[in-house]
Amino acid sequence: MSEPEAAPLPAAEPAAAPAPLPAPEKRSPIVRLTSWFTGLSGRGKLRVAILAIVAIVAPIALYNGLDDPGRAKAGDCMAGQNEDDLRVVDCSDAAAEWTVLTRLDDKSEADHNEAACSAFPATEASYFQSDSNGDDGLILCLGPK
Repeated sequence: MSEPEAAPLPAAEPAAAPAPLPAPEKRSPIVRLTSWFTGLSGRGKLRVAILAIVAIVAPIALYNGLDDPGRAKAGDCMAGQNEDDLRVVDCSDAAAEWTVLTRLDDKSEADHNEAACSAFPATEASYFQSDSNGDDGLILCLGPK
């Protein structure tokens, strides 16, 4: 007996090349950010909003308060000739005109008179700042730098 002959296989056709993938959609960074934000949960959105506010507001508030006369203490230097211009500066700053001789806390505006700084004979000027409630505040006795 003879073995049956195997039928010839049909010639393989070359595989078709896969269709090219579509190019990724180019979106602006703003669109990508907003689509990322919209995918967050409500609590996640609140956290991102709070973080953004703190990241923007805190440095501005900190910077604006650094030279506030209300932060001055004895030995600090100040610049300015009136209430609106008076600010704390570094003593090496060329604008420094005054040295804080003392700081008197818990004083009223009525206490801000010539006698307030009489214990410091080098006093050439004084400054009063009320607290946020408008009640008592502080008096700075200023001498020349």
